[in-house]
Amino acid sequence: MSTREDVKTFFGLPLDFSMLELEPETDADPVRYFCTPENAEIIGWGSCGTHFVLLPGDEAVYCVEPELAEEGTFVLPVGADFREFLSHLFYCKCTSPLAQIFMLDATRFRKLLEDNDANTWPGCEEDFKSRDASLDLLAETFHIRSRDPFQRVKELQTGFDPSVLNFSDAYYDTLGLEKPKRGMQRKEKPLFEFPPITFDLYQEDDP
Repeated sequence: MSTREDVKTFFGLPLDFSMLELEPETDADPVRYFCTPENAEIIGWGSCGTHFVLLPGDEAVYCVEPELAEEGTFVLPVGADFREFLSHLFYCKCTSPLAQIFMLDATRFRKLLEDNDANTWPGCEEDFKSRDASLDLLAETFHIRSRDPFQRVKELQTGFDPSVLNFSDAYYDTLGLEKPKRGMQRKEKPLFEFPPITFDLYQEDDP
């Protein structure tokens, strides 16, 4: 199934979206931040304004981080498709650590996960049961396994070219940047660029 079909299936399940920190977008008065790309399709909301989007013609899931990021890191991939994103979510147990990988090294990322596991509050046992039941249902529905996201997400983000993103005027006004001239088209680029592979060809001499 495609990412968009999987997203539709995901939000049709009886999940604890709040504990997963991936709550559905609503049609009523939708929120858009200055760094939300134009034409982005918001698929879910995390905490503190963090949201997850799809871009036109792309299967990857992107994290938009308006509070902790800066120019060049406001929008970054966190999964090559929705199922990979869910396998990362399964490992982290919620989206918050996944959204912060861009600014963490491996040690700080592990510490963040440990701190999250140690965080408790009155009545948290029932919340944890609900979260774990949701994760189990995701594994069963999408046939996924928990996958450590750190190295994979770092690779995706290193290979991503943020210059392909299109932003509204509010983006440039907020950051004090010069706006691209109207009518000028961005040069078409792939969303991900990988180094070229070269082959050496050899011809055997006739006996």
